[in-house]
Amino acid sequence: MKYFVGVDIGGTRLKAGLVDETHRVCRQRVVWLKEEDKTEEQLLDRLGEIIREVASGHDPIIVGVGVPGIVARDQGMVLRSPNFPAIANFRIQERLEQRISWHVAIDNDAHCVLTGEYLRGAAREHKTFLGFTLGTGIGGAVFQDGHLWRGIDGMAGEFGHVIVDAGGRPCGCGNRGCLEMYVSRMGFRAALQERPIAGMDPNAADMPEALRIAAEAGDSTALQHLETAGTMLGRAIGNLVNALNFRAVVIAGGLAPLLPWMEDSCRAALAECTYPELSDGLALLGTSGEEAAGILGAAMQWKMAPHD
Repeated sequence: MKYFVGVDIGGTRLKAGLVDETHRVCRQRVVWLKEEDKTEEQLLDRLGEIIREVASGHDPIIVGVGVPGIVARDQGMVLRSPNFPAIANFRIQERLEQRISWHVAIDNDAHCVLTGEYLRGAAREHKTFLGFTLGTGIGGAVFQDGHLWRGIDGMAGEFGHVIVDAGGRPCGCGNRGCLEMYVSRMGFRAALQERPIAGMDPNAADMPEALRIAAEAGDSTALQHLETAGTMLGRAIGNLVNALNFRAVVIAGGLAPLLPWMEDSCRAALAECTYPELSDGLALLGTSGEEAAGILGAAMQWKMAPHD
């Protein structure tokens, strides 16, 4: 049996797992990050520890690492990451390989999550699809004929910065009205600051779950926030479907469980933006937000390039 290691780097924790050749994640570990861990040296220390722990007793073919932010995959570099502001032009592949005895491959974290969904998740029956990861921000990926298309510079799939509300909420990228400011943790935080829900803290770690519970209970403000988010998501999907003629869309990430409360408005907006021939029958596939997809995808993303 061949083995691989996948690591999913988040803003607050590292998740790593040992993956076998059948795409089964057979061992997982989590390390919580402190602020002092968010330097290059400290992050490398934490990565080395968790990788050696999950690989114990095995000799993995490769260690794949999913990193949030702008990743120069072919150079093994993280150019910048919103979760690690002290890190820039970080040669993570080379420096991590100096600490462990295995080859390392890196990629954008959203690419890894959606690779995991393709291999053993919501997208397993689709070789061609658009994928969105809804979390603190929004990432994405384009799969065509079973291959992950990264674009010229490796940044294809930045769907969070598709503009869906011209002149709308300001985004950290410098534009206004980006999808990320409506259908992400940041987006819902802004919505709750504009129209609060009694007893709900926009900054709480469990805010998305609290929003889901409020919507399930019929809270009108929660339902309106989710309806607006669905409309914005539908606009983004519609524009991408018009441009690329895809027939399946996967919604993954920690906020994916909110999709049932966004789907009606999402499909209505999608229908307004596209020809019926493009939107009718489009598969909109939500996931459970299950964490293993990022680990599996990180371990196997190196296999997803068209030339492989």
